[in-house]
Amino acid sequence: MAQRLDAFLAILEQAGTLDDLQSAIVRLRDAFAIDHLVYHWVSPDSGQYGCGTYAEAWVRRYIEREYLRVDPVVAGCYRCFHPVDWSALDWSGKPARAFLRDAISHGVGNQGLSVPIRGPNGQFALFTASHSCSSETWESFVAEHRRMLILVAHYFNDKALSIASHRVPEFPRALSPR
Repeated sequence: MAQRLDAFLAILEQAGTLDDLQSAIVRLRDAFAIDHLVYHWVSPDSGQYGCGTYAEAWVRRYIEREYLRVDPVVAGCYRCFHPVDWSALDWSGKPARAFLRDAISHGVGNQGLSVPIRGPNGQFALFTASHSCSSETWESFVAEHRRMLILVAHYFNDKALSIASHRVPEFPRALSPR
C-alpha cells in the first residue's frame, strides 16, 4: 500500500497547472479502477474550481438545475469532517430521490465516498470517488482504499491551492472595536 500511495502522490507532485490536475485525476481514477473521481472546491468569496471525470453533460445539468441546493452529498459533507459514504445519507426526500435518479442516469454511479476538506480562510472542498456496483463490492473497495483516498484527497487539495493560490482570498480584516 505504501508503494501505491507514493505512486499516487508522485502523480500529483508532477502537476504544475490546473490542466495537469485534470490529467492527474484521470490517472488516479484509472489507478483505482473506478468510474469517477472528482475534486471541487468552493471559497467564501464564491470562487470555485473543479476537475474530475464526470461527463460534461452531467456537470452542466448539475449547475443548470442548481443541484448544489438539494445534493445530499454536499449537505452531508458540509456537516462532517470524516468521509461520507453515500449509502449513509438521507435520500428519502422527493428532491433527493429525483437528484439521485438523474445522477445515476448520467453515469455518476450508485455508490460513492466523499471526503470533505476544510482549507484556509473558509475554503471547503470535496474529493469524491464514485462507481456503479453492488453494495458488497463497494464496501470491499472502501475497506481497502479508504485511508488512501483520504490522504490523496488532502494532498490533491493542497496541490490545487498551491497551483491556484490567487483564488484563495486574503485573511478577512478584523473589525474595529466599535
